[in-house]
This record gives sequence, C-alpha cells and structure tokens, in this order.
Amino acid sequence: MRPLNIVIIAAVDLPEGGGETTRLKTLASAIKAGGHQVTIFLENPSGNIDEANLKVSGEIDGIPFRYILGNVHPLKGAEFFTGKYKAVKLLLSAIKEMHRQQPVDVVWLNQMAFHTIYPITRLATKLGIKTVQSYEDDRSKGPGLKRKIIYTNQVAADKYLTRRADGLVVISRHLQQKYTQLSGGNVPVIIIPTVLDTGKWAAGPEKKNNIPTLLYYGAFFGFDEVEKMIEAVSILKKKNTPVQLWLLGYNRRKPEYMEALAAMTRQMGLEKEIDFKGFTRHDKLKDYIQESNILIGLRKDDAWSSTGLSTKLSEYLATGRMVICTAIGDNTWYLKDGESAMLMRPGCTAAELSAVIEMAINDDTMRAAIGAAGRQVAISNFDMNVVKDNINKLLYSIITRK
Repeated sequence: MRPLNIVIIAAVDLPEGGGETTRLKTLASAIKAGGHQVTIFLENPSGNIDEANLKVSGEIDGIPFRYILGNVHPLKGAEFFTGKYKAVKLLLSAIKEMHRQQPVDVVWLNQMAFHTIYPITRLATKLGIKTVQSYEDDRSKGPGLKRKIIYTNQVAADKYLTRRADGLVVISRHLQQKYTQLSGGNVPVIIIPTVLDTGKWAAGPEKKNNIPTLLYYGAFFGFDEVEKMIEAVSILKKKNTPVQLWLLGYNRRKPEYMEALAAMTRQMGLEKEIDFKGFTRHDKLKDYIQESNILIGLRKDDAWSSTGLSTKLSEYLATGRMVICTAIGDNTWYLKDGESAMLMRPGCTAAELSAVIEMAINDDTMRAAIGAAGRQVAISNFDMNVVKDNINKLLYSIITRK
C-alpha cells in the first residue's frame, strides 16, 4: 500500500510536556513509523509548560509541527475564545493549502472539541479527505464558567460528530465502549494504547543505593495519590526503615498545590526523605530513573482515573524497574499483581502502601523479577513496532472504504 499524507490537529505543549503531549508525540511517531508522511498543526498550547520550553515550530522525531497562531502564549480570558476562533480559520487555510500542494489523505483530530472538529470535518468531506478522531481521556467538567463552556463544547462533539468520522481511536476499553455507542456502531473504534519506544526507556540493572529510592513523576494535576506516597514515607521513617522519595514535575497553573505538598512534607519532618526535583525535561527523566529502585504512580479512586490509560505507567514498565500502581481501569487488563507490577487496591491506605514498599525494598530479587516481567508487558503491548501495524490496519481500511 502507498504511503499516506496525514495531518494531525491538536492543542498541546510541544516539544515539552507529559500526559496528552507525550501521547501525541508517540502516536505521531507510530504513524510515521508505518511509512507515512506526518505534519502536526497545533491550535494553541495548553499552558501547562512555561513558554521558555516551547517553540513556535520545529520537529519531533523528524515530524514537522507548527503552532498555527504563530506564538506559544497561553490563551487567557476572552482571548481564549477569540484565539480559538482565529486558530480554526488558520487551520482551515493551512489544510487547503497543503492539500493543493500535495493531496492530504487523512486529517487526524486529537482530543478536540466541536468548534474545531465540525468545520474541519466539513472541509475534509468537501475535499475528499478522510478523518480520524482520537481520544485518550474522558471528558471532565471541572469548576468555573470557562471549564463548563469547554465541557459543553466537548460533549457536543461527542454527541453529534463522532458519527461523521471515518475512524475513531481510543486508549482504553471504557472509551471504546463509549464511542462505539456514540457512533451508533457505524464507525470503527479501535484501541491504540499508550505508545513508546521501549528500547529508549530501558534503564538497565538497579544501582545499589544506600537508601532505597522511590520515584514519581507527573504534572501534579491532583489525579495521583501524591499525598498518600508522602504519608507512606512518613510511616516508614517512624519504623526506622530508610527510604527516600523523589518527586519530579510541577503544576504551574496551581502553585498553591505544590506549596501544600511542600508544607505537608515539612510538617511531617520529611525534608531529608522527600526531594522535590521540580519541572524536569522529558529527555532527562531517564537519568533519575537509572538512579531509582522503585517507580510509583497511584491513581485516585474516581471516574476519571478508570477511563484512560496512563502514559506514565507504560514508561515506568518499559524501564525494567519494579512498578507500584493502582488496580484501576485498563491496568488490570495488562498487569498481574505480584508478577508484572505491585497492584494496590483503589483507595488503599498509606499503611497498606508502606507495607508493600517495605516488602519490595527488602527483596531485590523480587524487584528484579517483577521489573523484568513489567518490561515484557510494555514490549508486547505498547512498543512502537506493535502499535504501528494496528494503526496501519485502520488507516488503510478507511482509505479504501467507499
């Protein structure tokens, strides 16, 4: 089959950032690895990463990207809505011009809402371009008028526009069921889980640390049980069990949350045990991983946590380090407790978590075995070479469908 010309539309922080940003990068790389030409147009940055770490245009894994507004300034206040409107007009113009120069085969709309999907789908239909909509998280309402408007915009896209896609890509079985129902079963809905180059994440054998090191990294949005991790370290300290916890990442939108975590650490007298490393470039994470013994990432027991699949978890598993995570959502589909990860029940207590940590740091043979099994899960399910074939099956099926 011939290579395809694919345009991806998204609104994330490139080249830095985790979560949905990492999902976009690895998804685009998997499409490219399938032999296709890929271009990324970005509606606007999400505002989670400082502008100094962003670029207006450039390349990710050889894939060109461009912020369509010509800047990386976060859209705030009324500008959020006027900027979105302007961005859509520019996106339509960019797609038409690109199609004129070299026919575009597929426009891939990544986690977008009605205001973007509707006009671009109309244009794509007019030009004979196929469309794919992809989703990695369920829609969440959140507080405030702005968040409610965004949520309404997103729900409208789900309700009225999923049936107009040629293909739907989701990250979890929950989302597969949801979008199959929304599309009336008339649009193929395939699961493309988290994607990564497992070779790049391999961390090698553990170092013999005098003080066992736990590592967590994330955007500190409040979805993860960071407080519970801190409490578990406090319990271990009271038992004279040496351990340290490195926390990588920062929430620049809610510095008060970071300050609250730091205050909690001070109140518990854990300044020596808890190390806030702050924002860390994605390409530097492996340096910390290689120095760590156990990777930890607990999700809160809520509806949002059960709908997706954590990019962080697949990266953790690919390192070969032992992982402690929550038995929630699709985690239990891929992992077995005590075999490929240590699975904590949703809503577990800090005492339960500390007991699992203590058992793990006292048994390096167990850690090595579970870490190796977890890495094999990542290779079998999330590796680029596995995922690219599934993406190609979808792309060629929709291209050849009348």
